[in-house]
Amino acid sequence: MMKLALSSSRINKPQLLEINRLSNKYLHLRNTSTQSPKPFETIPGLSSLPILGPLHHFLPIVGSLGPQRTFYDLSKVLYDNFGSIVRLSGIFARADFLVLYDPEDYDQVYRAEDVTPSRPGFQTLIYYRTELKKSVYDGVYGLTTAEGAQWRDFRTKVNPIFLKPKLVKIYTPALSGIADDLVTRFMKLKDDTATLNKNFDEEITKWSLESVAFVGLGSRIGCLEDDLKDDDPANTLILCAKEVLEYTWDLEFKPNPWRYFPTPSFKKLMRTYERQWDTSALFIKEAKRQIEERDHDVPDEDKSIIEKLLAVDEKVAVMMANEMLLAGIDTVGFAVTSVLYNLAINPEAQGKLREEILTEKSKRYLKACIKEALRLYPVVSANLRRTTKDHIVKGYLIPPGVDVMAPNEFLSKMDKHYPSPNEFLPERWLAEKSDPLYYGNTHPMVTQPFGFGVRSCIGRRIAELEIEILMQKLIRDLHVSWTGPPIQVGTKVLNVFKKPYYFKFEQI
Repeated sequence: MMKLALSSSRINKPQLLEINRLSNKYLHLRNTSTQSPKPFETIPGLSSLPILGPLHHFLPIVGSLGPQRTFYDLSKVLYDNFGSIVRLSGIFARADFLVLYDPEDYDQVYRAEDVTPSRPGFQTLIYYRTELKKSVYDGVYGLTTAEGAQWRDFRTKVNPIFLKPKLVKIYTPALSGIADDLVTRFMKLKDDTATLNKNFDEEITKWSLESVAFVGLGSRIGCLEDDLKDDDPANTLILCAKEVLEYTWDLEFKPNPWRYFPTPSFKKLMRTYERQWDTSALFIKEAKRQIEERDHDVPDEDKSIIEKLLAVDEKVAVMMANEMLLAGIDTVGFAVTSVLYNLAINPEAQGKLREEILTEKSKRYLKACIKEALRLYPVVSANLRRTTKDHIVKGYLIPPGVDVMAPNEFLSKMDKHYPSPNEFLPERWLAEKSDPLYYGNTHPMVTQPFGFGVRSCIGRRIAELEIEILMQKLIRDLHVSWTGPPIQVGTKVLNVFKKPYYFKFEQI
Protein backbone atom coordinates (compact mmCIF):
# COMPACT_ATOMS: atom_id res chain seq x y z
CA MET A 1 0.00 0.00 0.00
CA MET A 2 1.34 3.43 -0.91
CA LYS A 3 1.87 5.71 2.05
CA LEU A 4 1.49 9.46 1.90
CA ALA A 5 3.85 11.40 4.12
CA LEU A 6 2.29 14.56 5.51
CA SER A 7 4.60 17.16 6.98
CA SER A 8 2.94 19.12 9.79
CA SER A 9 5.26 21.99 8.99
CA ARG A 10 3.75 22.35 5.53
CA ILE A 11 0.08 21.86 6.40
CA ASN A 12 -1.91 24.36 8.48
CA LYS A 13 -4.64 23.43 10.92
CA PRO A 14 -7.63 24.07 8.59
CA GLN A 15 -6.04 21.72 6.03
CA LEU A 16 -5.47 19.10 8.71
CA LEU A 17 -9.09 19.46 9.80
CA GLU A 18 -10.27 18.88 6.25
CA ILE A 19 -7.98 15.84 5.89
CA ASN A 20 -9.34 14.45 9.16
CA ARG A 21 -12.90 15.15 8.04
CA LEU A 22 -12.42 13.25 4.78
CA SER A 23 -10.64 10.41 6.60
CA ASN A 24 -13.49 10.11 9.11
CA LYS A 25 -16.02 10.15 6.29
CA TYR A 26 -14.10 7.38 4.50
CA LEU A 27 -13.89 5.29 7.67
CA HIS A 28 -17.59 5.88 8.31
CA LEU A 29 -18.53 4.68 4.82
CA ARG A 30 -16.18 1.69 5.05
CA ASN A 31 -17.46 0.62 8.44
CA THR A 32 -21.15 1.08 7.63
CA SER A 33 -20.77 -0.87 4.40
CA THR A 34 -19.39 -3.92 6.23
CA GLN A 35 -21.30 -3.83 9.51
CA SER A 36 -25.00 -3.97 10.24
CA PRO A 37 -26.13 -0.74 11.89
CA LYS A 38 -27.33 -0.87 15.45
CA PRO A 39 -31.01 -0.10 16.17
CA PHE A 40 -32.03 3.47 16.90
CA GLU A 41 -33.45 2.37 20.26
CA THR A 42 -29.99 1.34 21.48
CA ILE A 43 -28.57 4.88 21.26
CA PRO A 44 -27.63 6.14 24.75
CA GLY A 45 -30.23 8.41 26.30
CA LEU A 46 -32.75 8.95 29.03
CA SER A 47 -35.31 6.34 29.97
CA SER A 48 -38.89 7.25 29.05
CA LEU A 49 -42.39 6.87 30.39
CA PRO A 50 -45.53 6.48 28.26
CA ILE A 51 -46.70 9.85 26.90
CA LEU A 52 -44.39 11.83 29.20
CA GLY A 53 -41.21 10.56 27.58
CA PRO A 54 -38.11 11.57 29.63
CA LEU A 55 -39.70 14.57 31.36
CA HIS A 56 -39.57 12.98 34.80
CA HIS A 57 -35.77 13.24 34.75
CA PHE A 58 -36.04 17.04 34.79
CA LEU A 59 -38.46 17.41 37.67
CA PRO A 60 -37.28 19.43 40.70
CA ILE A 61 -35.86 17.37 43.60
CA VAL A 62 -37.01 13.94 42.36
CA GLY A 63 -35.61 14.16 38.83
CA SER A 64 -32.19 12.63 38.22
CA LEU A 65 -31.07 15.68 36.23
CA GLY A 66 -33.25 18.39 37.72
CA PRO A 67 -34.83 21.33 35.91
CA GLN A 68 -32.72 22.87 33.17
CA ARG A 69 -32.85 26.65 32.88
CA THR A 70 -31.84 26.93 29.22
CA PHE A 71 -31.22 24.81 26.14
CA TYR A 72 -27.53 25.35 26.78
CA ASP A 73 -27.87 23.80 30.24
CA LEU A 74 -29.82 20.87 28.78
CA SER A 75 -27.20 20.35 26.07
CA LYS A 76 -24.42 20.31 28.65
CA VAL A 77 -26.05 17.88 31.05
CA LEU A 78 -26.89 15.45 28.23
CA TYR A 79 -23.35 15.61 26.87
CA ASP A 80 -21.81 15.11 30.30
CA ASN A 81 -24.00 12.07 30.95
CA PHE A 82 -24.19 10.36 27.57
CA GLY A 83 -21.51 11.63 25.23
CA SER A 84 -21.60 12.73 21.61
CA ILE A 85 -24.88 11.10 20.53
CA VAL A 86 -28.02 11.17 22.69
CA ARG A 87 -31.57 9.95 22.09
CA LEU A 88 -34.67 11.46 23.71
CA SER A 89 -37.97 9.66 23.20
CA GLY A 90 -41.01 11.62 22.07
CA ILE A 91 -42.79 13.85 24.56
CA PHE A 92 -46.56 14.29 24.22
CA ALA A 93 -46.66 12.79 20.72
CA ARG A 94 -43.59 14.70 19.49
CA ALA A 95 -41.04 13.01 17.27
CA ASP A 96 -37.99 11.40 18.85
CA PHE A 97 -35.03 13.74 19.36
CA LEU A 98 -31.44 12.94 18.48
CA VAL A 99 -28.80 15.33 19.79
CA LEU A 100 -25.50 15.16 17.88
CA TYR A 101 -22.44 16.81 19.40
CA ASP A 102 -20.00 16.01 16.61
CA PRO A 103 -20.41 18.68 13.90
CA GLU A 104 -19.29 16.17 11.28
CA ASP A 105 -22.22 13.93 12.21
CA TYR A 106 -25.01 16.49 11.89
CA ASP A 107 -23.31 18.03 8.87
CA GLN A 108 -23.48 14.61 7.24
CA VAL A 109 -27.18 14.18 8.08
CA TYR A 110 -28.21 17.71 7.06
CA ARG A 111 -26.41 17.60 3.72
CA ALA A 112 -27.78 14.18 2.84
CA GLU A 113 -31.39 15.37 3.12
CA ASP A 114 -33.51 16.42 0.14
CA VAL A 115 -33.50 19.83 -1.57
CA THR A 116 -36.55 20.67 0.54
CA PRO A 117 -35.31 19.67 4.01
CA SER A 118 -37.83 19.26 6.78
CA ARG A 119 -37.58 21.54 9.79
CA PRO A 120 -40.35 20.87 12.31
CA GLY A 121 -42.38 23.93 13.19
CA PHE A 122 -44.32 24.58 16.36
CA GLN A 123 -47.36 22.34 16.46
CA THR A 124 -49.52 25.04 18.05
CA LEU A 125 -48.85 27.48 15.20
CA ILE A 126 -49.34 24.73 12.62
CA TYR A 127 -52.68 23.90 14.20
CA TYR A 128 -53.75 27.55 14.18
CA ARG A 129 -52.88 28.07 10.52
CA THR A 130 -53.81 24.71 9.02
CA GLU A 131 -56.83 23.76 11.13
CA LEU A 132 -58.35 26.66 13.07
CA LYS A 133 -57.86 29.23 10.27
CA LYS A 134 -57.49 26.95 7.28
CA SER A 135 -59.87 28.98 5.12
CA VAL A 136 -58.01 32.22 5.89
CA TYR A 137 -54.52 30.93 5.07
CA ASP A 138 -55.78 28.89 2.12
CA GLY A 139 -52.69 26.74 1.64
CA VAL A 140 -50.15 29.56 2.13
CA TYR A 141 -48.65 28.81 5.54
CA GLY A 142 -45.41 30.80 5.52
CA LEU A 143 -41.79 29.86 6.04
CA THR A 144 -42.24 28.97 9.71
CA THR A 145 -44.90 26.28 9.23
CA ALA A 146 -44.92 25.15 5.59
CA GLU A 147 -43.16 21.95 4.55
CA GLY A 148 -42.31 20.17 1.31
CA ALA A 149 -43.63 21.61 -1.94
CA GLN A 150 -45.58 24.37 -0.14
CA TRP A 151 -42.43 25.60 1.58
CA ARG A 152 -40.37 25.36 -1.61
CA ASP A 153 -42.96 27.37 -3.59
CA PHE A 154 -43.10 30.09 -0.91
CA ARG A 155 -39.33 30.34 -0.51
CA THR A 156 -38.81 30.41 -4.29
CA LYS A 157 -41.06 33.46 -4.53
CA VAL A 158 -39.47 35.44 -1.70
CA ASN A 159 -35.80 34.53 -2.22
CA PRO A 160 -35.15 36.84 -5.19
CA ILE A 161 -36.31 39.83 -3.14
CA PHE A 162 -34.66 39.08 0.20
CA LEU A 163 -31.34 37.87 -1.18
CA LYS A 164 -30.57 40.74 -3.55
CA PRO A 165 -27.24 42.39 -2.68
CA LYS A 166 -28.82 45.82 -3.33
CA LEU A 167 -31.20 45.26 -0.41
CA VAL A 168 -28.67 46.78 1.99
CA LYS A 169 -28.28 49.97 -0.04
CA ILE A 170 -32.03 50.48 -0.39
CA TYR A 171 -32.86 50.48 3.32
CA THR A 172 -29.75 52.05 4.84
CA PRO A 173 -30.99 55.70 4.85
CA ALA A 174 -34.32 54.94 6.51
CA LEU A 175 -32.83 52.52 9.04
CA SER A 176 -30.23 55.15 9.91
CA GLY A 177 -33.03 57.59 10.72
CA ILE A 178 -34.76 55.05 12.93
CA ALA A 179 -31.49 54.33 14.76
CA ASP A 180 -30.97 58.08 15.26
CA ASP A 181 -34.38 58.27 16.95
CA LEU A 182 -33.44 55.51 19.40
CA VAL A 183 -30.10 57.15 20.20
CA THR A 184 -31.95 60.42 20.86
CA ARG A 185 -34.25 58.62 23.31
CA PHE A 186 -31.24 57.08 25.06
CA MET A 187 -29.60 60.51 25.24
CA LYS A 188 -32.65 61.85 27.08
CA LEU A 189 -32.50 59.00 29.59
CA LYS A 190 -28.72 58.65 30.00
CA ASP A 191 -28.69 60.58 33.29
CA ASP A 192 -31.61 58.57 34.68
CA THR A 193 -30.02 55.13 34.75
CA ALA A 194 -32.84 53.50 36.71
CA THR A 195 -35.50 54.53 34.18
CA LEU A 196 -33.31 53.67 31.23
CA ASN A 197 -32.68 50.13 32.45
CA LYS A 198 -36.31 49.68 33.40
CA ASN A 199 -37.34 50.67 29.88
CA PHE A 200 -34.33 49.29 28.00
CA ASP A 201 -35.99 46.14 26.70
CA GLU A 202 -39.09 48.09 25.69
CA GLU A 203 -37.04 50.72 23.81
CA ILE A 204 -34.98 48.13 21.93
CA THR A 205 -38.13 46.21 21.02
CA LYS A 206 -39.83 49.34 19.68
CA TRP A 207 -36.75 50.14 17.58
CA SER A 208 -36.71 46.57 16.27
CA LEU A 209 -40.39 46.63 15.27
CA GLU A 210 -40.08 50.08 13.69
CA SER A 211 -37.13 48.85 11.62
CA VAL A 212 -38.63 45.59 10.42
CA ALA A 213 -41.97 47.29 9.71
CA PHE A 214 -40.29 49.85 7.46
CA VAL A 215 -38.41 47.15 5.57
CA GLY A 216 -41.51 45.01 5.15
CA LEU A 217 -44.19 47.64 4.63
CA GLY A 218 -42.29 50.62 3.23
CA SER A 219 -43.32 53.14 5.87
CA ARG A 220 -42.80 53.87 9.55
CA ILE A 221 -45.49 52.97 12.08
CA GLY A 222 -44.62 55.35 14.93
CA CYS A 223 -43.15 52.98 17.54
CA LEU A 224 -40.62 55.57 18.71
CA GLU A 225 -43.05 58.46 19.09
CA ASP A 226 -43.10 60.01 22.56
CA ASP A 227 -46.90 59.93 22.72
CA LEU A 228 -47.32 56.27 21.75
CA LYS A 229 -50.33 54.96 23.69
CA ASP A 230 -50.48 51.60 25.43
CA ASP A 231 -53.36 50.47 23.19
CA ASP A 232 -51.62 51.53 19.98
CA PRO A 233 -51.54 48.70 17.39
CA ALA A 234 -47.73 48.80 17.43
CA ASN A 235 -47.72 48.00 21.15
CA THR A 236 -50.23 45.23 20.48
CA LEU A 237 -47.80 43.60 18.04
CA ILE A 238 -44.99 43.81 20.60
CA LEU A 239 -47.16 42.27 23.31
CA CYS A 240 -48.34 39.49 20.98
CA ALA A 241 -44.78 38.57 20.03
CA LYS A 242 -43.83 38.19 23.70
CA GLU A 243 -46.99 36.21 24.53
CA VAL A 244 -46.32 33.85 21.62
CA LEU A 245 -42.89 33.01 23.04
CA GLU A 246 -44.23 32.58 26.57
CA TYR A 247 -47.21 30.38 25.69
CA THR A 248 -45.33 28.38 23.04
CA TRP A 249 -42.59 27.54 25.53
CA ASP A 250 -45.15 26.26 28.02
CA LEU A 251 -47.16 24.31 25.44
CA GLU A 252 -44.42 22.85 23.27
CA PHE A 253 -41.62 22.21 25.77
CA LYS A 254 -43.36 21.51 29.06
CA PRO A 255 -45.95 18.92 30.11
CA ASN A 256 -49.23 20.11 28.67
CA PRO A 257 -52.02 17.91 27.27
CA TRP A 258 -53.26 20.46 24.73
CA ARG A 259 -52.98 17.85 21.95
CA TYR A 260 -55.74 15.87 23.67
CA PHE A 261 -58.00 18.71 24.78
CA PRO A 262 -57.81 22.54 24.63
CA THR A 263 -56.11 23.72 27.81
CA PRO A 264 -56.45 27.31 29.10
CA SER A 265 -52.94 28.25 27.93
CA PHE A 266 -53.65 26.76 24.51
CA LYS A 267 -56.79 28.89 24.20
CA LYS A 268 -54.80 31.99 25.21
CA LEU A 269 -52.20 31.28 22.53
CA MET A 270 -54.86 30.84 19.85
CA ARG A 271 -56.36 34.21 20.85
CA THR A 272 -52.90 35.78 20.73
CA TYR A 273 -52.31 34.48 17.21
CA GLU A 274 -55.71 35.84 16.21
CA ARG A 275 -54.93 39.26 17.68
CA GLN A 276 -51.51 39.34 16.03
CA TRP A 277 -52.96 38.44 12.63
CA ASP A 278 -55.73 41.04 12.89
CA THR A 279 -53.34 43.77 14.05
CA SER A 280 -50.71 43.08 11.39
CA ALA A 281 -53.55 43.09 8.84
CA LEU A 282 -54.25 46.74 9.75
CA PHE A 283 -50.68 47.75 8.92
CA ILE A 284 -50.62 45.62 5.77
CA LYS A 285 -53.91 47.14 4.60
CA GLU A 286 -52.52 50.65 5.12
CA ALA A 287 -49.35 49.74 3.23
CA LYS A 288 -51.40 48.46 0.29
CA ARG A 289 -53.50 51.65 0.31
CA GLN A 290 -50.40 53.84 0.14
CA ILE A 291 -49.02 51.74 -2.70
CA GLU A 292 -52.25 52.05 -4.70
CA GLU A 293 -52.52 55.81 -4.19
CA ARG A 294 -49.01 56.89 -5.07
CA ASP A 295 -47.25 57.28 -8.41
CA HIS A 296 -46.88 53.88 -10.06
CA ASP A 297 -43.66 54.83 -11.86
CA VAL A 298 -41.57 54.11 -8.75
CA PRO A 299 -38.25 52.42 -9.62
CA ASP A 300 -38.18 48.79 -8.54
CA GLU A 301 -35.22 49.39 -6.22
CA ASP A 302 -37.30 51.92 -4.24
CA LYS A 303 -40.20 49.56 -3.63
CA SER A 304 -40.80 47.89 -0.27
CA ILE A 305 -40.71 44.15 0.15
CA ILE A 306 -44.50 43.90 0.31
CA GLU A 307 -44.86 45.97 -2.88
CA LYS A 308 -42.47 43.72 -4.76
CA LEU A 309 -44.19 40.57 -3.47
CA LEU A 310 -47.66 41.90 -4.31
CA ALA A 311 -46.61 41.87 -7.93
CA VAL A 312 -45.71 38.18 -7.58
CA ASP A 313 -48.36 36.68 -5.30
CA GLU A 314 -50.67 38.66 -2.99
CA LYS A 315 -51.17 35.81 -0.51
CA VAL A 316 -47.43 35.29 -0.21
CA ALA A 317 -46.94 39.06 0.24
CA VAL A 318 -49.44 39.25 3.10
CA MET A 319 -48.06 36.13 4.83
CA MET A 320 -44.45 37.29 4.53
CA ALA A 321 -45.29 40.69 5.98
CA ASN A 322 -47.16 39.02 8.84
CA GLU A 323 -44.24 36.74 9.65
CA MET A 324 -41.82 39.68 9.61
CA LEU A 325 -44.01 41.53 12.11
CA LEU A 326 -44.11 38.42 14.32
CA ALA A 327 -40.62 36.92 14.08
CA GLY A 328 -38.52 40.02 13.42
CA ILE A 329 -39.04 41.78 16.74
CA ASP A 330 -37.57 39.86 19.67
CA THR A 331 -34.94 38.10 17.56
CA VAL A 332 -33.14 41.27 16.46
CA GLY A 333 -33.75 42.90 19.84
CA PHE A 334 -31.96 40.05 21.62
CA ALA A 335 -29.07 40.19 19.14
CA VAL A 336 -28.58 43.93 19.71
CA THR A 337 -28.60 43.47 23.48
CA SER A 338 -26.08 40.65 23.11
CA VAL A 339 -23.67 42.86 21.17
CA LEU A 340 -24.17 45.85 23.47
CA TYR A 341 -23.64 43.83 26.64
CA ASN A 342 -20.42 42.27 25.37
CA LEU A 343 -19.08 45.68 24.38
CA ALA A 344 -20.09 47.10 27.76
CA ILE A 345 -18.08 44.50 29.70
CA ASN A 346 -15.16 44.67 27.26
CA PRO A 347 -14.22 48.37 27.12
CA GLU A 348 -11.06 47.73 25.08
CA ALA A 349 -13.09 46.13 22.31
CA GLN A 350 -15.60 48.97 22.53
CA GLY A 351 -12.82 51.53 22.16
CA LYS A 352 -11.38 49.71 19.19
CA LEU A 353 -14.81 49.59 17.55
CA ARG A 354 -15.34 53.32 18.18
CA GLU A 355 -12.05 54.10 16.45
CA GLU A 356 -13.15 52.10 13.41
CA ILE A 357 -16.57 53.81 13.34
CA LEU A 358 -15.03 57.28 13.49
CA THR A 359 -12.72 56.59 10.55
CA GLU A 360 -15.74 55.51 8.43
CA LYS A 361 -13.42 53.36 6.32
CA SER A 362 -14.45 49.84 7.28
CA LYS A 363 -16.92 47.67 9.17
CA ARG A 364 -14.62 44.68 9.65
CA TYR A 365 -14.31 44.97 13.40
CA LEU A 366 -18.01 45.79 13.77
CA LYS A 367 -18.96 42.65 11.85
CA ALA A 368 -16.51 40.65 13.97
CA CYS A 369 -18.08 42.02 17.18
CA ILE A 370 -21.53 40.93 16.00
CA LYS A 371 -20.31 37.44 15.06
CA GLU A 372 -18.55 37.03 18.38
CA ALA A 373 -21.53 38.25 20.42
CA LEU A 374 -23.84 35.81 18.60
CA ARG A 375 -21.36 33.00 19.18
CA LEU A 376 -21.54 33.62 22.92
CA TYR A 377 -25.23 34.59 23.12
CA PRO A 378 -27.09 33.36 20.03
CA VAL A 379 -30.76 34.09 19.55
CA VAL A 380 -31.43 30.37 19.16
CA SER A 381 -29.34 27.72 20.92
CA ALA A 382 -29.65 24.96 18.34
CA ASN A 383 -30.50 24.04 14.76
CA LEU A 384 -32.99 21.34 13.91
CA ARG A 385 -33.89 19.09 11.00
CA ARG A 386 -36.35 16.19 10.74
CA THR A 387 -35.03 13.18 8.84
CA THR A 388 -36.93 12.08 5.74
CA LYS A 389 -34.77 9.03 5.00
CA ASP A 390 -32.52 6.52 6.73
CA HIS A 391 -29.11 7.69 7.97
CA ILE A 392 -26.28 5.86 9.68
CA VAL A 393 -24.50 7.88 12.37
CA LYS A 394 -21.78 6.40 14.57
CA GLY A 395 -22.96 2.93 13.62
CA TYR A 396 -26.62 3.56 14.53
CA LEU A 397 -29.53 3.51 12.09
CA ILE A 398 -31.46 6.78 12.22
CA PRO A 399 -34.93 6.29 10.68
CA PRO A 400 -37.12 8.92 9.00
CA GLY A 401 -39.13 11.19 11.28
CA VAL A 402 -36.42 11.87 13.88
CA ASP A 403 -35.66 15.46 14.92
CA VAL A 404 -31.88 15.85 14.70
CA MET A 405 -30.59 18.70 16.83
CA ALA A 406 -27.23 20.45 16.56
CA PRO A 407 -26.52 22.15 19.94
CA ASN A 408 -24.57 25.03 18.40
CA GLU A 409 -24.43 27.31 21.45
CA PHE A 410 -22.97 24.56 23.62
CA LEU A 411 -20.45 23.54 20.97
CA SER A 412 -19.43 27.16 20.41
CA LYS A 413 -18.36 27.42 24.05
CA MET A 414 -16.16 24.29 24.03
CA ASP A 415 -12.40 24.85 24.07
CA LYS A 416 -11.97 21.98 21.61
CA HIS A 417 -13.54 24.27 19.01
CA TYR A 418 -12.42 27.76 20.06
CA PRO A 419 -9.47 28.94 22.15
CA SER A 420 -10.70 30.83 25.24
CA PRO A 421 -14.29 30.02 24.25
CA ASN A 422 -15.97 32.04 27.00
CA GLU A 423 -14.08 35.23 26.22
CA PHE A 424 -15.36 37.94 23.88
CA LEU A 425 -12.61 38.06 21.26
CA PRO A 426 -13.78 39.62 17.98
CA GLU A 427 -10.18 39.23 16.78
CA ARG A 428 -10.77 35.51 16.22
CA TRP A 429 -12.89 36.41 13.16
CA LEU A 430 -10.11 38.61 11.75
CA ALA A 431 -7.02 36.56 12.62
CA GLU A 432 -4.67 35.17 9.97
CA LYS A 433 -4.66 31.45 9.27
CA SER A 434 -1.36 31.08 11.08
CA ASP A 435 -2.86 32.52 14.28
CA PRO A 436 -4.12 29.89 16.81
CA LEU A 437 -7.13 32.16 17.33
CA TYR A 438 -8.20 31.85 13.68
CA TYR A 439 -11.88 30.86 13.47
CA GLY A 440 -11.25 28.58 10.50
CA ASN A 441 -9.50 26.11 12.78
CA THR A 442 -12.86 24.74 13.81
CA HIS A 443 -15.60 23.02 11.82
CA PRO A 444 -17.75 25.57 9.94
CA MET A 445 -20.94 23.96 11.25
CA VAL A 446 -20.13 24.63 14.92
CA THR A 447 -21.39 28.22 14.97
CA GLN A 448 -24.52 28.85 12.90
CA PRO A 449 -26.52 31.73 14.47
CA PHE A 450 -28.67 32.18 11.36
CA GLY A 451 -29.17 28.53 10.57
CA PHE A 452 -27.83 26.43 7.73
CA GLY A 453 -28.51 25.86 4.05
CA VAL A 454 -31.73 26.56 2.20
CA ARG A 455 -33.69 26.79 5.46
CA SER A 456 -31.41 29.39 7.00
CA CYS A 457 -32.89 32.70 8.15
CA ILE A 458 -34.18 34.55 5.10
CA GLY A 459 -33.96 37.88 6.92
CA ARG A 460 -30.27 37.57 7.78
CA ARG A 461 -29.08 40.47 5.61
CA ILE A 462 -31.77 42.76 6.95
CA ALA A 463 -31.11 41.77 10.57
CA GLU A 464 -27.36 42.30 10.22
CA LEU A 465 -27.94 45.66 8.56
CA GLU A 466 -30.24 46.82 11.37
CA ILE A 467 -27.73 45.75 14.03
CA GLU A 468 -24.73 47.29 12.24
CA ILE A 469 -26.42 50.65 11.77
CA LEU A 470 -27.63 50.88 15.36
CA MET A 471 -24.25 49.84 16.78
CA GLN A 472 -22.49 52.47 14.66
CA LYS A 473 -24.81 55.18 15.98
CA LEU A 474 -24.73 54.12 19.63
CA ILE A 475 -21.00 53.47 19.98
CA ARG A 476 -20.11 56.64 18.07
CA ASP A 477 -22.09 58.90 20.41
CA LEU A 478 -22.23 57.01 23.70
CA HIS A 479 -19.89 55.07 25.95
CA VAL A 480 -21.71 52.07 27.38
CA SER A 481 -20.77 50.23 30.55
CA TRP A 482 -22.30 47.52 32.76
CA THR A 483 -22.50 48.21 36.48
CA GLY A 484 -23.98 45.01 37.88
CA PRO A 485 -23.43 41.23 38.07
CA PRO A 486 -23.16 39.16 34.86
CA ILE A 487 -26.29 39.15 32.74
CA GLN A 488 -28.52 36.09 33.08
CA VAL A 489 -30.04 34.15 30.19
CA GLY A 490 -33.23 32.11 30.07
CA THR A 491 -35.06 30.25 27.33
CA LYS A 492 -38.56 30.99 26.06
CA VAL A 493 -38.25 29.17 22.73
CA LEU A 494 -35.64 31.82 21.91
CA ASN A 495 -32.93 32.82 24.32
CA VAL A 496 -33.97 35.79 26.45
CA PHE A 497 -32.01 38.07 28.76
CA LYS A 498 -33.37 38.29 32.27
CA LYS A 499 -33.95 41.60 33.98
CA PRO A 500 -32.71 43.69 35.66
CA TYR A 501 -30.32 45.39 33.24
CA TYR A 502 -27.33 47.38 34.47
CA PHE A 503 -26.39 49.46 31.43
CA LYS A 504 -24.93 52.93 31.88
CA PHE A 505 -24.67 55.34 28.94
CA GLU A 506 -22.40 58.37 28.92
CA GLN A 507 -22.15 60.87 26.10
CA ILE A 508 -18.79 60.93 24.33
